[in-house]
Amino acid sequence: MVKVVYGVDLHGNELNLYKVINVFRALRADLMILGGDINAGLQGLAEIRDKVVLLPGECDDVYVTKHARELGILFDGTAISISGCRVGFVGGLSVHQSIRKLYEGVQGTIDILVTHFPPKGCLDLVMGKYHGGLRELNDVIVRYGVKYVLTGHYHDNIGTCFLNNTLVLNPGPLDLGNYLILNYCGVSANYTFMRLP
Repeated sequence: MVKVVYGVDLHGNELNLYKVINVFRALRADLMILGGDINAGLQGLAEIRDKVVLLPGECDDVYVTKHARELGILFDGTAISISGCRVGFVGGLSVHQSIRKLYEGVQGTIDILVTHFPPKGCLDLVMGKYHGGLRELNDVIVRYGVKYVLTGHYHDNIGTCFLNNTLVLNPGPLDLGNYLILNYCGVSANYTFMRLP
């Protein structure tokens, strides 16, 4: 069983970053994933860097990505394995480059895909009527047989959505205290949408 704490769209709210780090520690989770648009100091992640992954979002400046790279927590266009679970990452700074890098370097299946932008047609409504997701991500999901997608970007699209047999999850912005706990056991997962105190 892999326990993941997932937050996205922090947008500089360092207090909430420290709160979610405390949640991660209290749960003794296996992995904390920050799914992009962090734009905050990352000093608090140094002590747990062997269990943290940061995926860049389109709003993350060079300072965030540089510091994340120095800490060894920046993941984009790659995949990792943890306790038999394979997690892939597609960042929001250069989505097409991230996907190309993933295709060139990752073979086999991916259980969980973390992507800052959502796939087309799932948790991607803009102004309640336009689908702003990326069709290229739908192709990634099919190619790797992805079971679960963790996403964000569109703050009003909190919830779940099925894309064929793939469950897409957006906990909403961590800036407002939203995050997700996902327990994955290799065959299925359970998840809980949470709010910081």
